[in-house]
Amino acid sequence: MALEAVHIGIPVAIAAAAALEQLAAAGLRALLLARTPLTADLPDSRAYHRQLLTPHEPQMLSLGALLVGAGLAFALGVAGGWGWGWVLLAALLWIAALAWDMRHWERAAASVKFVAWRRGWKRSARRLAISEVNEVHVVEKVGGWNWMPQFLRPTACYVALVRHDGSVVKLPRTGTWLGGLARVENFASFVRMQVDIVSDTRKRVAADKRRSARRAVRETLQPVHPSARQQGFPLQGGG
Repeated sequence: MALEAVHIGIPVAIAAAAALEQLAAAGLRALLLARTPLTADLPDSRAYHRQLLTPHEPQMLSLGALLVGAGLAFALGVAGGWGWGWVLLAALLWIAALAWDMRHWERAAASVKFVAWRRGWKRSARRLAISEVNEVHVVEKVGGWNWMPQFLRPTACYVALVRHDGSVVKLPRTGTWLGGLARVENFASFVRMQVDIVSDTRKRVAADKRRSARRAVRETLQPVHPSARQQGFPLQGGG
């Protein structure tokens, strides 16, 4: 009976450990971003971060291993009756998982003027002015696992920004599951809208300059009224 309880409790404990860690990390992220927005000058209008279910990310594999260990230790300590030492070990592993998640936190944010991104908690953020962006793309990469149906395969996605000089800036990747793709597409749509606004402003300013230049040329080439022209008179010779 105890063995059956352990078998049932292990997946439940692992799922609970993962859910609680993600909730705690989300709260900490919200507090940090509220105090220090990535884009610095203006509030972050759109943002996304790397999810736990992001394939081909070594840091996420380590995080998953810590959460599995925490859930397993908790199930063995409680359902298996192995003692409270295992529960303490589970708590330590869970705290380590949360610390690892925050230490390797990758996220991107956008405001009306900048796109910014950061990899790691204490690493300095990098940012790019919206005026430097020419194109915005959402890139999806399907992981391996060919034995699984395509709709179940772990997939990653990210935003790629093409600058005016043709160089490409790749923002942090995230998983497409649990709304990850929708958040990335929403992020990309917001940045595209800001790029279009900047482009329209540039076109309007250029058109105003052209109109001003034509007006200046017309004013300098105003026709002169005949009465204002200087008349020349021949000199009369003396007799």
